[in-house]
Amino acid sequence: MKMEICRLCNKEAILQRSHIVPSSVFKSVKAGESQLYVFEEHTKPVYRNVDPKEKLLCRDCEQFLSVNYEQYGTAFTKNPKNVVKYKEHIGFKKFDYKKWYLYHLSILWRASISSLKEFSSIELGDFDQILRQCILANCLHWGGSLSLDDFINITMFRVIDKSSRIEDNAIKNIMLNPVRKGDNDDVLFFFMTNGFLVQFRLNKNHIEQLRYKTERRTDLDRNMQRFVRKVDITESAFLVDNFNWLIEQVKS
Repeated sequence: MKMEICRLCNKEAILQRSHIVPSSVFKSVKAGESQLYVFEEHTKPVYRNVDPKEKLLCRDCEQFLSVNYEQYGTAFTKNPKNVVKYKEHIGFKKFDYKKWYLYHLSILWRASISSLKEFSSIELGDFDQILRQCILANCLHWGGSLSLDDFINITMFRVIDKSSRIEDNAIKNIMLNPVRKGDNDDVLFFFMTNGFLVQFRLNKNHIEQLRYKTERRTDLDRNMQRFVRKVDITESAFLVDNFNWLIEQVKS
């Protein structure tokens, strides 16, 4: 078989057909079904198999991502014993910030280096190499005192619909592949699965300001990510655009 360069370890190997989004995520969203409803603008929902993958990683790197990030990340929100529910937010009793952060970052990185059409809007440019190094090293720190989360901020929200137009179980079974919003200086990426919306923010102006900041994100700041705010679909322009369109498509 043809030997190619693995995009994570940069070694020559036989590449696997790598999932951009972990296969276990698709399985949980499908909830036992073999297919998903695919929503595309200006068309009615299509029920089909969705499992985007391409040759990106060697077998060792596939296993590395699975063991170090995916096993934690995909199970993190699925264990009811680990969840404490409050009126305006939910909390997670056990929380590993580094695994949580690098798990989500690994999905964004794979989407960025992918050549598949559905991820064409995800471009990180020079940051691809920085993310690759940190994911491979299983480390947040880069360039001395700098940390990845100094310039790529990840925030998670629990999506709800107070109007009950969309049932909560339906929200949990909706998946949105990574998409990009914003301009070149302040870029937002969104990814949603199992009722949780993950927002990535990359602000180039903020990166420039880091040169002059003496204070960095603390472990206390990071630990606060265990508390996830509930957000109604009317509170976010991104959710309004996607869910209102989604409702209309289902009705048609």
